[in-house]
Amino acid sequence: MMAAPKKVCVIGSGNWGSAIAKIVGANAAKYDTFDTKVNMWVFEEMVNGRKLSEIINTDHENVKYLPGHKLPPNVVAVPDLAESVKGADILIFVVPHQFVGKVCDTIKDHIKKETIGMSLIKGVDAGPEGLKLISEVIRGKLGITMTVLMGANLANEVADEKFCETTIGTDFTVLNKQN
Repeated sequence: MMAAPKKVCVIGSGNWGSAIAKIVGANAAKYDTFDTKVNMWVFEEMVNGRKLSEIINTDHENVKYLPGHKLPPNVVAVPDLAESVKGADILIFVVPHQFVGKVCDTIKDHIKKETIGMSLIKGVDAGPEGLKLISEVIRGKLGITMTVLMGANLANEVADEKFCETTIGTDFTVLNKQN
């Protein structure tokens, strides 16, 4: 029996988040492993008198943070953070590091315990226990398995589908137990 398609949510819609949503959306539409709909949490703001989420859902472009790059129609901008993550199997975190704590506090009661997270957030958290990777902060707050994607990537080059170097870090022993 085939497993249910994995639902993906991109948490963040800035330059980097929109570029990743473009790639994730295209791949989700192409492969049966994934649900075709990809939610992307958008911090709602007004752009030329229109809500940014409305622009993205109607024109399929983040005109403020990634102008000139069309997003696939299956990428859906959701301005309510808790609503955007409901039912997601995979959460891709792409918000500025200073907002990670608040984001996690908002979604912790709205995610499945078996959800897998991927952090694309650069930087570290300097707290009372010393320096922590952002993925450690997320794992600590949400209690979910975390992976990390890092590299010498520029959002516009990723959106243009140019060759990019990326490293993905994960603990396969944990992931294998979940799948």
